[in-house]
Amino acid sequence: MEKLFSEASPRKVAVLGGGGFIGRSFVRKLVATGHVVRIGSQNPEAIQGLGKARGTGRVEFLKVSVSDADQLDRLFDGADAAVNLVSVMTPDIRVLHKINVDGAHLAAVRARRAGVKQYVHMSAIGASLTSPGAYGRSKGAAEQVVRRVFPDAGLLRPSVVFGPEDSFFNLFALIAAVSPVLPVFAQHTHYQPVFVEDVAEALLRLLEPEHAGRIVEAGGPDILSMRDMMAFVLEASGRHRLLLPIPGVVARFEASVLEKLPGHLLTRDQVAMMSVDNVVHPGLDNLQTLDIHPISMRMVVPEYLKAGVFRLYQQLKS
Repeated sequence: MEKLFSEASPRKVAVLGGGGFIGRSFVRKLVATGHVVRIGSQNPEAIQGLGKARGTGRVEFLKVSVSDADQLDRLFDGADAAVNLVSVMTPDIRVLHKINVDGAHLAAVRARRAGVKQYVHMSAIGASLTSPGAYGRSKGAAEQVVRRVFPDAGLLRPSVVFGPEDSFFNLFALIAAVSPVLPVFAQHTHYQPVFVEDVAEALLRLLEPEHAGRIVEAGGPDILSMRDMMAFVLEASGRHRLLLPIPGVVARFEASVLEKLPGHLLTRDQVAMMSVDNVVHPGLDNLQTLDIHPISMRMVVPEYLKAGVFRLYQQLKS
């Protein structure tokens, strides 16, 4: 069977949220394999650099909101396939539902109406209507509304995603750079960090006909507790700090304060979701199903962490 998204048969792919952390890696892969990529972003001016991605494909930019039907119609017009990477994590439940659920539904409806043949939706490990966190419940609801419109939509559920521009390892490394202690929330909860390039490759392969309709959970080769990951942050960034376990009641109190500040550094919803493991479930399709052999965080994170923390630390001092 010919692969729809092989280099021999380039197509037009609409990527909603293509300017984000995962989206940028995905767009580069699409361009490298010769596809025409139409990126829908709320701030296309900020991602014009993607137009210089190496490859035989090309990039188009559109200003698109996941809540605007007309803008979505322009994004999906003439597209062979579409990928929705848009979601938010916010303590505002109304915004959470508007973007993660209503937006996911509207995007799928307009893509179907435009004649898009293949559709992939970015979800997350822990997406479930019974999740302890509102974010997890919103992602679970999104899967349901997308599948009602596209019964054969691909769903990708990654664990914590790492890469040079991630907001997880870089954040904790920065804390370690400016604080004598490194807080450890939910120290016994386990995670399965996955490289952003492996996630982007999984998206690409989910657009191939033989993988249509798969629900894939994406995790790397390492399964670690939160405490182990914080110890790794210290090792990778060359820091010696005290690991300070934060009891649940204290974490919830801190989150009630921090979620009100710009950036929502920690929310009560995040604390709730930390109560359950964030790892690939046995028996479900995973990266190996797509013939992807994930790269360990130990091979990637130390390379960017020290340089990145040094740059951020210098910015704080200036």
